[in-house]
Amino acid sequence: MQVNKWKITRRDLTSGWRWAVLCGLALAPALADAAWTAVVRPDPVTRQSRCLLVSETQTTPDGYDSTPVFLAWDGASLRVITESELDASFSDLQLVVDKEPPVRSAVITHHQMVLVFDQELSRLIEQFRAGRQATVYLRFWPTWPATQSFPVSFSLAGFSKAYDRFTQGCQPTG
Repeated sequence: MQVNKWKITRRDLTSGWRWAVLCGLALAPALADAAWTAVVRPDPVTRQSRCLLVSETQTTPDGYDSTPVFLAWDGASLRVITESELDASFSDLQLVVDKEPPVRSAVITHHQMVLVFDQELSRLIEQFRAGRQATVYLRFWPTWPATQSFPVSFSLAGFSKAYDRFTQGCQPTG
């Protein structure tokens, strides 16, 4: 009969927990950099493979259920892509970076599921590079009776590095 030589004590668990927290804190910057990626993949609208700058996907209520939402920069516009139909009839679809003034859009394409921001893009890129968080306010259709716009926040951690990689055609950096 073999006796287990490993005896786990409360102290072992506590020190292991501390170790896990320290490792998590050490990895946090690396994980934060993953909020944005420059990647060659099918464009969500055209389905053609191309270099895109893409945020992490968030999930938001849409009035009935929930829907995934992500941001994609293609060089000509910033698009908010969702799987639920958007409603521009209240003129309150907007993007806010930190405490900057909102940027509004009523341009909805691709089966009413893509909100397009294609004005003042250089200013928007500057705000994304300097900012910490971008929040889009979306309203979905048909939500009857009309309820609210839904805020969806995206971390801007790692945006600058991913944008630089995007401008190099999604080539790996040094």
